[in-house]
Amino acid sequence: MILIHRGDEPAALASVRARELVRLRVIAAKARPTGDEIGDAYRAPTSAVLWARQHSKCCYCELREQHKRNDVEHFRPKSRAMRAPGSANEDGYWWLTWSWENLLFSCRNCNQSPAKLDKFPLAVGSERLVAEQMPPGLERPLLIDPSQVSGIAHIQFVPEAATGQTRWRPVPRLGSARGEATIRVCLLDRAELIDLYTQHVELNLLRPIGKVLTAAEARRRKATVTAWFDAVEAWVRPEQP
Repeated sequence: MILIHRGDEPAALASVRARELVRLRVIAAKARPTGDEIGDAYRAPTSAVLWARQHSKCCYCELREQHKRNDVEHFRPKSRAMRAPGSANEDGYWWLTWSWENLLFSCRNCNQSPAKLDKFPLAVGSERLVAEQMPPGLERPLLIDPSQVSGIAHIQFVPEAATGQTRWRPVPRLGSARGEATIRVCLLDRAELIDLYTQHVELNLLRPIGKVLTAAEARRRKATVTAWFDAVEAWVRPEQP
């Protein structure tokens, strides 16, 4: 889970937001807006842009996906938000439905049930936002917002030996509560992802490191430096896993 840079919001989103907010305020004055009432007008101006700027990768698991098969994710859920343990209130953040800062590109396995969907746990002692209040207020989300914080600060990958094979699993870094919640809520330790993590380590990390070590053990200084910087350059490209 890497830091995401959205860039400027699409020009068409502002007019959609202005129009839809007027409509939803009338509904919200009477009752909590449902998903059907909120609609999906946010999708057309944002889906392809988010997909391209995230290098076609899910904001949570980084699995590369086709944008037409996947979701525009609302970090703060739009119609219902399950905030336990920080709050029992489940009103959604309907007024942020069209907020560029609240939108991400996500695969369906991370964004839909049984994963994130409408889960948005807050830390105990948080004060939830009230209608039309802008983030962050006094909220303390337990989920990592990958547009604000690098997952590296809260999640690390560790090797585990199982059935004679080393497999790599995400765990909270230094016991991070945000790392734990993000792994649990988005199911970042699901079996198919662990297969991909392990494959990534073997192909994209251990092999380049092997070249560095081979050159170093042979006391080939220039080859060692070249192999190291080639590896680092590949690892830090935003389109890479």
